[in-house]
Order: sequence, then structure tokens, then C-alpha cells
Amino acid sequence: MNLSLRLYRLSFTVAVTVFLCGTSQLFAQSVPVFSQVIIFGDSLSDDGNIRHRLEDQYLLSYPGGEFNYSDGRFTNSSDTDPGSALYTGTWHEQLARDFLGLSAATNSLDGGTDYAFGGATTEATTHEVTVISNPDPFVGGQFTVTVDDLGKQVDDYLTDQTFDPAALFILWGGGNDLFNDDSSANVTATAERVAGLVEQLARAGAVSILVPNVPPLGLVPNYKDDAAKATALNAASAQYRGELNTQLDAAVSTLAAENITITLYRLDIYGLFYRLAANPEDYGFVNISDSAQGQSGVNPDEYLFWDEIHPTTAGHHQIAAAAFDLLNGTALPPAQALNLSARLAVGIDDNVLIGGLIVSGSAPKPVIVRGIGPSLTAAGVTTPLVDPTIELYQNGVLLLSNDNWKDSQQTEIEATGLQPTIDLESAIVATLDPGEYTVILRGQNGGTGVGLFEAYDLDGTTASTLGNTSTRGFVAGGDDVLIGGFIVGNGGSDTVVVRAIGPSLAATGVASPLADPTLDLYDGNGVLI
Repeated sequence: MNLSLRLYRLSFTVAVTVFLCGTSQLFAQSVPVFSQVIIFGDSLSDDGNIRHRLEDQYLLSYPGGEFNYSDGRFTNSSDTDPGSALYTGTWHEQLARDFLGLSAATNSLDGGTDYAFGGATTEATTHEVTVISNPDPFVGGQFTVTVDDLGKQVDDYLTDQTFDPAALFILWGGGNDLFNDDSSANVTATAERVAGLVEQLARAGAVSILVPNVPPLGLVPNYKDDAAKATALNAASAQYRGELNTQLDAAVSTLAAENITITLYRLDIYGLFYRLAANPEDYGFVNISDSAQGQSGVNPDEYLFWDEIHPTTAGHHQIAAAAFDLLNGTALPPAQALNLSARLAVGIDDNVLIGGLIVSGSAPKPVIVRGIGPSLTAAGVTTPLVDPTIELYQNGVLLLSNDNWKDSQQTEIEATGLQPTIDLESAIVATLDPGEYTVILRGQNGGTGVGLFEAYDLDGTTASTLGNTSTRGFVAGGDDVLIGGFIVGNGGSDTVVVRAIGPSLAATGVASPLADPTLDLYDGNGVLI
């Protein structure tokens, strides 16, 4: 997919931000042959371990029909209220049975290979939780149960079972860690623990390991009326997505140095749930924000969530289908932003054009940044910035600057094929480490006029992306609106968030923020999206 998008119509001082979140699509090919599926996880994967322990201790079949759950699972079934028989079981049961042609794993306490426990974290210990049926299974109540965390689950498998290198190993945790503590430090620690478990399994002989990240946890019904907590959880989930990839990259490198090669499948649950939320009708859902449990007259197959936290079997089906797609082919690299740009009337002092870039990932990113002015007359601009200059900063420190592009780096700039067409225009070639950067576009000697700031990704193969761009400047009417653009390169679909910020800029010292910003999003043909 190669898509050029423009966004229009803002007035006064405003900041526009674009976030790009890569997802992946796949080419179909033969499915790897696995002997069985072995699971380490939490309540999204538990198909009987919590129930087994509660039955042993209290003769309590929880989760089960008495509490309006499927037998041993934190989801619905044909026997729940409301009930449905369209899909049966958790995501890994559906994956094994309906997609891979294998027997579904049963819970480990009854001799199976599903070691998952509801309430499990990624720690290597056990902990006690008390349970109730609704709305949140792991707070309050009068029944206490011992939960084996993921590290303990892996240790138990390696101790008790004959190792099967032909199995598909699944490690899915992190959600409860972030529910318990959404701090940045805990997100990092959680990602490190999961990567450590990957290394532990690989050193024991695992060849195929599937590791999902977590959904945007603020989307669950439990937090729909708590905007602050939902925002914090979504931010933690996004951070975990990035940090897990970084830690998994490091784990693969560490194992390679030990001559251990694995096939690591990274299932992007975060991206999947945003796609489900953005286009629910494409997946057969009519409700993605409420729980179906106990609701009369609703079809749980049309709801994403069964209770306040856990998916319906229809939601589990979407996870299983995404996992199968991942196993079934070679993933296209996520589509990346190849170009980010903003056009605006450039003034002086606080009314210069201020652009922001975030390089995300684990590797340096080569880019070219351009400041365009005189050549805009070819696009019908009557008052272009005659002599644009650009400055590149990080943390307030000037890294590079340029006035006329041929005055410095001419050879490097021409090698990109993206040199400006007029000598008075400016350009900088730089290799940027992951982090946040600021670009200022202004007129030489206090000149004013319409200018264009652009940033191009010069190497889409690196393990980093231009994940965010923002532009701040004084915006008026007519030709002096802010026009932003981005080009999405070939690859899988991108999830894009475009924001227009005005009133909140007052908190940063902006004296004339836009009171009521609006956005129009167009495709490359000028069609309003």
C-alpha cells in the first residue's frame, strides 16, 4: 500500500500530531507442522487450572456455569446467559482445533499442556488471590486460590514433562502486571521477564515460540467510565508493545551468539484490538465497549467482551485467526511512514514553524529533513518563504542547521535523490538514534511566508521507524491553514492517529492557542476520508 494523505483546516496557533502504529498482513504459505500446543499464560488462556484448584479446596466450580462462565474458562459458551455455540473455547483451543488440526490443550493440573492460570503475572512465583464471579474475578470475594505465575509455569513444565521440541510454545502474559502497576518501570520489567522466559525455553530446546503483546488495556469495559485510568493503561500497553519487541530482539541476538536459532512469532494483539475497535463491523461486532454477560436479548458473538475484562469466544476467535495468519505465512514488514510534512505560513518569534519527530525502535534511523519555500510557487503559493532555514534539535541542543542546501552536505543530499530544486532551500541529512527531535523552520533574516517542512525515512529496513510527527505554528485562514502530509509505504496496514491540539497549548506558554481546532483528512487524490 502506498498512500498519501493530507490534513486541512486549522486556525491560530495549533499543534498537529500523527502517530503511526504498524500492523502486519501476511502472504499465505504452508502451515508449520507442530506436534502439540503448550501454553503459559493468564486468564485469557486458562481452560481449567483455576477451576481445578477451587474445586479441590472449596468444591467450587469457578469459573463455570454457576457463575455464568464456560466450564473452566473466563468466557461464554452455549450454556451461559446469553449463550452461543458458534465458537467454542479460548483462543488457543480454537487455534489448535479449528486452524491447526491438533487436539486442544487441556489444563495442566489435569495432565494437559495448558499451564495458564487466571490472574497470573510474568513473575516466577506464586501468589494468592481472592475471587468473585463479577465484575472483576480477581479482587474481593471470600475464596482464596493460589495462582502460578508464568515463570513458575515454565519451571513446572521443564521439571515435570518430557520436553517436546516439535511443539508450538505460547507465552502470553503481561496484562495482569500492567493492571497491577502501569508505571513505566514495571512495563520495562515485565517485557524483560517475558524475554527471559523465551531464552529459558529456547535453551531447553524450544524451536517455535509464539509471544503476543497485550491489547490496549484501557479499552476493556471495566475502565470505560474511568478515563484517567484507561488513558494510563493504554499508554502502558503501547509502551509494552515497543519494549517487548526491543527485549525480544535482544533475546534473539543473545541466543544467536550461543548458536541457538528459534522461530519467534510476535502476535500483535495491541494492533489487532485497535483494528477491532476502529472497524468492529468488519469483524461482525456491534459492541466493543460493553460486556455481554447476563445481558438479555443480545448475541455474544456480536460483542467483543464477555465480562468486564475478558473477550467472548467471538473475540477469542479473532485472536486465534490472527495467530493462524501469523503462523501461516511470512509477514509483510509493517507499513512505515516514508515521508512526514507540514506546510504553514511562517512568521517570526513564536510564529516560526516547529516540527517534532520521534524515532522509535532499537536502531538509528537515517533521515533527510528539508525546508522548502521558493519552489512552492509551482503549487500556486503566492507568498512563499523566500529563504528558508532549518535547525535540528534534541533536548534543546542544536545538532545541525542549514540555510542553503548546497552550502553543506551537498554530496550526501544529492545521494538521496531528494535534494531541493532551488538552491535557497535547505536540507539536512542525519542518522538519528531512537528518541525525540525538534525541527525549526524559519526565514533567513526574519523573512516570512509560506514554508514546507519535510522529513523522509531513508532506510525502511532498519529496526526503527518514524513513529510520530508533530507541527506547531500560527495558523490563519485561506492559504494560511496548516496542511500536513504523510506517505505510508508498502507493507501491512497502518493504524494512524491524527490529532489537532489547540487550547491545551496554553499550558506550554502559547499566548494565542486555537480555541476549537478541526481536522479534515484527505487521501492522495484529494478525496475527503
